[in-house]
Amino acid sequence: MSGRTPHDGASAGNESPNSGFSLVAVLVFMLIVSAIVVPFAVTAKTRLMIANNEVEQERLSLLAEGLGNLVASELTGGSGTKTFALDSTPAACRSGAFSFDVRVQDHGGLIDLNAADDNLLALGFASLGFEQQASQALAEAALRFRDNAKLFAGQPGPRSAVGPPQDKQAPFESVSELQEFAALASVPLQALHAAFTVNSKRGTISADHAPNRLRAALATGSSAALVQAAEASAYTVDVAVRRDGSGITGQAEFIIEKSPVSDTAFRRVSRSPARDAGTLPAGAGSAGCEVLFGSEAAQLLQGWSS
Repeated sequence: MSGRTPHDGASAGNESPNSGFSLVAVLVFMLIVSAIVVPFAVTAKTRLMIANNEVEQERLSLLAEGLGNLVASELTGGSGTKTFALDSTPAACRSGAFSFDVRVQDHGGLIDLNAADDNLLALGFASLGFEQQASQALAEAALRFRDNAKLFAGQPGPRSAVGPPQDKQAPFESVSELQEFAALASVPLQALHAAFTVNSKRGTISADHAPNRLRAALATGSSAALVQAAEASAYTVDVAVRRDGSGITGQAEFIIEKSPVSDTAFRRVSRSPARDAGTLPAGAGSAGCEVLFGSEAAQLLQGWSS
């Protein structure tokens, strides 16, 4: 006869429901833990990616800053004016997985807000897309803004609707002051810098060194203010660095002038608004990096990018 008692059979029968309940409880517990842990893990991974991207962008920006200083030194020394187009036409090169984009703008090819007359100012506003009448009204508002109000004391009529709330009665200190004008408040600062300057100190402009849109507007106006290219008083230097496939761009853009104490040194006048990284063209490798930056810098870039 079997040694099992009736109680043994009952215990075996109860173990199956208990085991099933335990399994369900474990599964529910695991789901709860997963619901708590997984979002934290995803968040941590996302933050790590963002931090890595920020570090990479800072790294590329520092490289762009150093290359910008190198280009500025070449420009004030004279050799850079033969290497780069001076009308914001991009020059590009590649080194390893990195591409480099350089733009230089001679301020002799821009309209000085403090020295230009109303006709030249109007052409600058026309290059931004304003109609002739609006461009002339903006030019007159710019003259009133920068000049002493006594010059306009005898002029009848209300204040222009396109101008600023009040006149400064002093020279423009920066191109950004144009955004105080009602009609220009929504115009991107980068677009204003592509037409105007406060650094050339000239009432004339070199069409050869003007950016394309401004050059087109100058071609439709009077040639009285157009001159042959003269020695540059200031440059805008813009350098962008990209790493292939990352979608990250490091930029440096600033305005420089030759140092008054040395023919080869320069001083930074101000920062210039950086271009939207999405609008920057990809580096096309149109020149070797040794052409743009010199052989020593090109070797350093090769080692840095390898």
